[in-house]
Amino acid sequence: MLAVVKAPPTHGTKKPVSFKIEGEQIPDFVLGMLKYMFPKCLRVYDVPVKKPHNMDEESVALESTDWYKKTATEMTSGKAIRADRGLRGWTQSVLAQKLGISIQNLSAMEHDRRPVSKKMATKLSQVFGVPPEMYFKF
Repeated sequence: MLAVVKAPPTHGTKKPVSFKIEGEQIPDFVLGMLKYMFPKCLRVYDVPVKKPHNMDEESVALESTDWYKKTATEMTSGKAIRADRGLRGWTQSVLAQKLGISIQNLSAMEHDRRPVSKKMATKLSQVFGVPPEMYFKF
């Protein structure tokens, strides 16, 4: 699988943005994030990866980038819920219904006014198809 982004200069950049992500499988949350951030500039190809999986001189582990480190430190449970909901194009009403809670309760969690419990993290992980650790530190 191959995901390619070629975008004009964006917020915080002076030059055009161009990068690719390839692998046997690109996680859905990564593709969702790219679709959200670069809706008109992303191309995804279902092609077999022919290169070995070792890193070449242009490859960089995502976890080692400054962007990832900054984003990880700023991410809260509420921001993660809001981002996952937004990537799917769901309203608060839709997600609240899927979770079996009120919109007010969901809004309080999204704005970090109400903590996410273990039980709610498990529900969120089932609804979004991601690990519950995205919303609760076990």
